[in-house]
Amino acid sequence: MWEEDPFGGMEQQALEELSEAVRDEEASQFRGRLPTLGEVLDEVGEAVAARRCSGLWVVDTSQLEGWERQQGAGAFDALMGRLSEAVEGVKGAEDVACVEAEGSDTLVVFVMGEGLVEEGALDVVNGRLLGAFDRAQMAVQQALERIALGSAMVLANASVDPRRQIYRAIRRARAEAQVGYHDQQRRRSRVVGHLIAQRKIRTLFQPVVRLSDRRVEGFEALSRAEGGAAQRLGVHLFVAASRAELDGELDQACRALSVERRPAIGEEGKLFLNCLPPTFYASNPELQAMLESWRGAGMRPDQLVFEVTEQITYEQFLRIMPTVRKLREKGYRFALDDVGTGAANLRLLAELEPDYIKMDLELTRGIARSERKRALAQYLHDLAKRSGAELIAEGIETFDDLEVLEEMGVALGQGYLLGEPQEAEAWDGKIAQVIEELES
Repeated sequence: MWEEDPFGGMEQQALEELSEAVRDEEASQFRGRLPTLGEVLDEVGEAVAARRCSGLWVVDTSQLEGWERQQGAGAFDALMGRLSEAVEGVKGAEDVACVEAEGSDTLVVFVMGEGLVEEGALDVVNGRLLGAFDRAQMAVQQALERIALGSAMVLANASVDPRRQIYRAIRRARAEAQVGYHDQQRRRSRVVGHLIAQRKIRTLFQPVVRLSDRRVEGFEALSRAEGGAAQRLGVHLFVAASRAELDGELDQACRALSVERRPAIGEEGKLFLNCLPPTFYASNPELQAMLESWRGAGMRPDQLVFEVTEQITYEQFLRIMPTVRKLREKGYRFALDDVGTGAANLRLLAELEPDYIKMDLELTRGIARSERKRALAQYLHDLAKRSGAELIAEGIETFDDLEVLEEMGVALGQGYLLGEPQEAEAWDGKIAQVIEELES
């Protein structure tokens, strides 16, 4: 926690405790989904001896050691649980899935048949696994980028105990996974570089809706890789760019394209732009050029909302605040993004003085079924009111969650229930219009 917390240390502690309780609740939902290897070893060994098991594939998460230290054991347990659930969804009906050992970082699927003999079968599995996390929060996307898949054949040999054949095959598959992982990183780096250089980036816009009357307040700009490039990346565009150390270049390109391609928002609408901290470092010529373009198009400063992620270092905080203060004085708006399941820093909230606080989508999803999530959301709602900000609930996907948020008095919402991200043309002229489909 940073020094001189303006809300008081006890309040910061209470918020951290609520956040930790929500993370623990998320993790507990996914524990114990798959048996251990020891529990299925005899069954699979018999299948190998009878030539009914042709091979196996592994999901190796050993690269997540640093991620677990940063996010915590609860977040890692939740991720492993979600991976186990996804594995159950993509394996064959007769295949056997397990975790290598209790607390292990490796999932194993034994293929009962010839599914892995064909070239490229593992790529299909990888794509389907990642598809199960299509709208996961950025921290989960960062974890997925570090996960590796490998496979190995398991051939019966009457002179060798089939259980040892299984253990050896798992070692081969894990080694293959690590080799394939590094090759995949090199391919992703090339793809990201070409996307930036050729501006082959899709710009989509998702409505931010006032919940009291279902009217469109503005749009958040979202960037995605185009078509085939998205399949080659296999992970979120910004996650791949960060690993390739091109996140700054991608951030600038996406921001410029978002302003250039924005929907017609008239005099009432707002455009929400995601920004990495270096956007606001002193004398950033790209930022100045973008602001000149914005004003040159007849747009007011208060129609542009910069979204700053709460996941920011103390050093970055110190560097961005002089520019942030100058922009605020000129009338530009700010939103504090990704607030919720991480421990919100109240010092940042006080210094940034955001006009909007965006509640993390993982907190919104399932809020109708979770007393702990409702308690944390209420806490954030109260903080927003005291800070003179409006709370935006991201990730609204069900009517039950929407109803709870409305009852709490949350001002604004965003999510697939209220409107999917689409090209600008789909939203032209929609500012201040009612989202009528929800009423039907």
